[in-house]
Amino acid sequence: MGTVFTNQTSASRAFVGDGARVSFGFDFAVFDDSDIKITLDGVTLDTGFHVALARGDAVAGGVVTFETPPADGSLIVIARMLRLRRLSDYDAMSVPRGDAIDRDLDFITAAIGDLDGALAATLRLDAADRDQASAKLPRIEAGRVLIWNPAGDGLANGPDGVEIAKAASHASLAQDAANRAEAADARSQTALKSFVQSDAGAVLDLDFRTANALVWEDERRMPVIDASTSRIMDIRETGSLVRLSNGARLSLPDASLARNGVRYRVFNGDGTMVDISAASGDVIAPVHGGAENILYPLPIRGDMVDLVCDGGGTGGAGGTGGNSARWFACPVRESGPLVKLLRTNAQGIPAGGSFLIEWDQVVEDSHSLYDSSNHAITGLAPGFYQIDIGVCFPITNEAVMTSLFVERFDGTSWNYHLRSRDITAIGSGAEHSLRLSGVARIDATPATGLRVRLLHSDAQTRNIGASDLLTWLHLHRIGG
Repeated sequence: MGTVFTNQTSASRAFVGDGARVSFGFDFAVFDDSDIKITLDGVTLDTGFHVALARGDAVAGGVVTFETPPADGSLIVIARMLRLRRLSDYDAMSVPRGDAIDRDLDFITAAIGDLDGALAATLRLDAADRDQASAKLPRIEAGRVLIWNPAGDGLANGPDGVEIAKAASHASLAQDAANRAEAADARSQTALKSFVQSDAGAVLDLDFRTANALVWEDERRMPVIDASTSRIMDIRETGSLVRLSNGARLSLPDASLARNGVRYRVFNGDGTMVDISAASGDVIAPVHGGAENILYPLPIRGDMVDLVCDGGGTGGAGGTGGNSARWFACPVRESGPLVKLLRTNAQGIPAGGSFLIEWDQVVEDSHSLYDSSNHAITGLAPGFYQIDIGVCFPITNEAVMTSLFVERFDGTSWNYHLRSRDITAIGSGAEHSLRLSGVARIDATPATGLRVRLLHSDAQTRNIGASDLLTWLHLHRIGG
C-alpha cells in the first residue's frame, strides 16, 4: 500500500452541489471510513451520508454518497482526519508481516503529512525572529486586542474597543482642529495684509477704473457689497452678500482645504448678465448636474446663487486637484425678486382678534403683483416662494404672545399657510422683532395670492414700529 502516497499532495477535495448529484469521489488514502470528515457549507456532518472505500493496495480513495442531494450552490468538503491509534500489535514471539509494517508506515506518513498541512495554516514567527521573540499568549482579558510589547519580544493585552473608539474620535477632533487652525491662519494672513495699503487687494480686489464700490447694510443688517459698472471683484473671506450690477464680474479665490465650507451668496442686481469666475482655473460645478464652467452666468435680474467651497485638493480644472477641490454653485432662485415691502409708518393693531398688516411702502415690485386694495400679493404663478417677514413691536411693561401668519388664497378663500409665534420681552425704550421665514407653495388655481396677518394677546392696542430696517416682507420665487 506504500505506493498510495507517491505524488499525493492534498488530503481533501471540495465540490459545489447542484441539487441533483449525490455521489462525490475522493482520491486520497484513508485507513477506515471513520477517517473521513465531511462538511456542508462549513457545518460538520455526522449522518446523512455513506462512505465506500476503494479496495486494493494500488487504489486510494473512495466515494461519499449523500442520502439527500446537497442544495444547488452548497459547498461540500471531503477531508481526511486521522485519529491517532495503533493499527497493528507486535509481540515478542511473532514475526511481523511485511504488509502490516507497510500499512503502519503509511499511517504514520499520512498523519505527519496532515500535521504538516495543519501547521502550515497557523501563525508562525519569521525565521529571523525565532530566537528573540516568544509567541506565548498572555492571560485572557475579554474584549482586548493583542499587541507586541514595547520590547518587541512577546505579546501583551492591548486596548479594548472603547479605548480604540476614543482614540479614533480624538484623531478626528485633532484633524478638525488642524483644519480650523489652517483656516484661521489663512484668515489672519488676509487680515494682516489688509492693514498694508499696498496689499489691500488681499481683502477686496476692485478695478478702480470707474466709480467706487458701495458697502452698506440691508434692512436685516446684512453687510452688502455693491459692485457696479464693469467691476471685477475678489471677495476672499469677507462672507458678505455681494450684488453684481451692469455686467460686473466676481472672481473667487482658490478652492482649498483651508476654505472648505466657506459660502458666499451672490445675486444679480440689475437686468444685465453678470459672471462669476474662480481663480487659478478652479471649476465651478453646478449642483443640478450641469456642465462645469470657469464662468457661471447670472443672466436674469434677481438670480441668486450660493457659492460653496468644497476643499480637500489642490484645485485646477481637470488637473492636479481632480474633483476634490471645487467651488459648487447652488442656485437659490430662478426667476428673480417678486416684491419687497417695507414699513416706514406705524400701524395700530387693536386688541382682540387678528389683523392684516398694511404695507405703506413698496420698495420693489418687479412683476406688479402687489395689490394695495386688500394688502395682498396676488396673481402669483404656480411654484415655490421663499418668504422672509419681520414685524417690529415696541417693548412695554407687559409681555404678550404674538402670532404671525402667512395666508394663501386658493381662488375662493384665504387660509393659514405658515405661522410663527413668540413672546415679547418686558421693558421700555426698546423694540422686539417677530420673524417668519419659510417656503410657500402656490398651486395652479385662479387668483392665487399671499398676505400677512398678525395676532397679539395684549388687551391694549399695539403698534407695529415705524422702521424700514425692522419691519419688512421679502418674496422670491425659487422654483416652478
